[in-house]
Parts: sequence; C-alpha cells; structure tokens
Amino acid sequence: MIFLIALSTGGLVAAFLLLRRVPVLGARLRTVPSQLRVSVIIPARNEEQNLPLLLESLRSSASDRLEVLVVDDGSTDDTAATATRYGATVIASTSLPVGWTGKTWACHQGAASAKGEALFFLDADVRFVEDGYSQVVAYFATLPRSAALSILPFHRTQCWYEELSLFFNIVMAMGAGGFGRLDAPHLFGQSLLIDRELYRKAGGHEAVKQDILENLRFAELVWATGGTTHTLGGRGTLDMRMFPEGLRQLFESWSKAFSAGAGMVSPLVLGLSIYWLGTAMATPFLLIAARGPLRLAFAVLYLLYAAQVMWFGRQLGTFRWRAALLYPVALAFYFATFAQSAYARMHGTPVTWRGRRV
Repeated sequence: MIFLIALSTGGLVAAFLLLRRVPVLGARLRTVPSQLRVSVIIPARNEEQNLPLLLESLRSSASDRLEVLVVDDGSTDDTAATATRYGATVIASTSLPVGWTGKTWACHQGAASAKGEALFFLDADVRFVEDGYSQVVAYFATLPRSAALSILPFHRTQCWYEELSLFFNIVMAMGAGGFGRLDAPHLFGQSLLIDRELYRKAGGHEAVKQDILENLRFAELVWATGGTTHTLGGRGTLDMRMFPEGLRQLFESWSKAFSAGAGMVSPLVLGLSIYWLGTAMATPFLLIAARGPLRLAFAVLYLLYAAQVMWFGRQLGTFRWRAALLYPVALAFYFATFAQSAYARMHGTPVTWRGRRV
C-alpha cells in the first residue's frame, strides 16, 4: 500500500509537469489600434446558432482593416443567410475533393480568397469578449512575422452534461498547449492567427488536408520553416460554448479525433498523461479498499486530486467545484469515449460529425 501511495503522489507531480499555468492576455495588455490587415476565416457547417455570437463580437471590434469570410461548408440550415445578415462575406464551398476533410477544405478556400496580411482561422462556436479581438491582434503584432499564435478558448459551460468535458479540456491543454515544462507549443484547432507568408511557407491547409487534428500537424510544418508557435489561454479574450445541442453532440465532438490525437503528441507527454489519468482513476478505488490509517492517506490524496483538477479546470473554463469533487464521473466518461473511439478506429467504423463522415 505504501508503494501505491507513492504511485498516486507521483501522478500529481506528473500533472504539474504537463500543465503548470495557462497564460492569458486579459486586461493586462494595453492595446493600441493595430494597422495589421486581418482576414478572419470561419469554416461553418450548420452553424446558424453559433455564428451570430461570433460575428457580433467581431463587429463590435471591427475596423476597416478587418475582413470576415464565412465558408459555408454544405450547410442545410440558414448558415449563409445568417452570415450575410451580420456583414460577413460568404463563400460557398465547392464539392469536397478526395483526400480532404471538410474543415481543411473550407479553410483552404477561405485562405485563397482572403486579402489580409494575416489570416485568422476561427471555429464558429467561439466568440470574443469585449475588446478581446483587439487584444489578440495587438499581441500578435508584437511577435515576429515567423510566429503563429493560437488561443485555447475559455470553455463556458451552462448545462450539467457539459461538465463531462472537464478532462477533455485538461488533456487537450496538456498535449497541445505547451503550458508545461516538457513540450513545445503546438496549436489549437479552434483558432490560428498567422502571417500570410508563413502560412504559405508551411504549405497551408493543403499540407494537412487529410488530418482530422490539422492543428497538431500544422505546428510541425511551421517549425520546419524556422517559425515559432505561441499559445495562450482564452480567458478574458476568447470564449467558446461547444455543446448547446446536447450530450450526443458532446460525445460525437470529442470522439471524432480522439484516438488520432493520441499518436500526435510526444511519447513522454503521452506517457505522463496516461500515468496521471490512471492514478487519478485508481485513487478513489484505493480509498474504498483501504483500511485504518491508509484510508486517511488515500482520502487526502483524493482531495488533492480534486483540488488539482479544480485548479486546472478553472483556468480552462467555468467548471464548478462539484465537477472537480466528483471528478471520477467525468474521468470515467473520458475513458469510455476514448475506448469507443479507439474501437471504432481499429474496426474502420466511420465517425460522423454534423452529418458527415470524418
């Protein structure tokens, strides 16, 4: 049992190596009007509910140096009409070529039509807080032109089932964010701000056309050009509400690229992530099985894991303390989703997202 206590304690240490603190801009950055011409490119498939929030947040920060392009990726709802109503230029996506994913093809078409010096790719379910767009662009303007910037949106939850995203958010930050001590910053799929010339040198979305997690692969292509990647948390600048349609949407979203992502992080980060997740799941069972003073030790460890999960979760979203205290529920959902995704991948079962196989 002493060995198991040491093992569980080691899991806490491993997590802090992977994720220390999520840096943000917030109100600390005093912005001045940027002279950078930016083209915002939004791939959108059936996003009529999300687009008004994003486009309105852009309109409140708009200048004559901002171009907003919405690439309508075969939507069957009023995505195009909604985008037009909010002043965006709509590009109707052509048929999906063989070898491309829907998102990469939409982004590629948007980039081809964009006129800005910098390209800002955004998912339709994000939105800027007040002055958030200006802060992000002002910060980007201080970076070298060989730098790409990616913001991990702050996840605002509203319904109980969204709390099940807790570990997905934490592991995403661990694996792709460069917020720990062990790995360089990769990029997040929800946002990418990049100089047009760097985008071209890295091969653009054509170079990652088959990748479901195109952001992880694209970071490597940026590094290959001699460029750098920078990541920040979105608290105070960029928010997201991912799953307003229910639990099924949440499950499909996280499972569509789950097992693919596991093979795109460094073996050390992957190994420590598995170690942390495993010990976090084992600790409550050891608490139940232990007797006498050992039960007290595992009770303390359980509370430490809950506090650690709360510390991570509050930096990444509006996850409540109850979700952290009952973290085995969210963690069990995480493992179940991973198992289902891995099983589907092994057996060639297609995963669908918004009515399309991915």
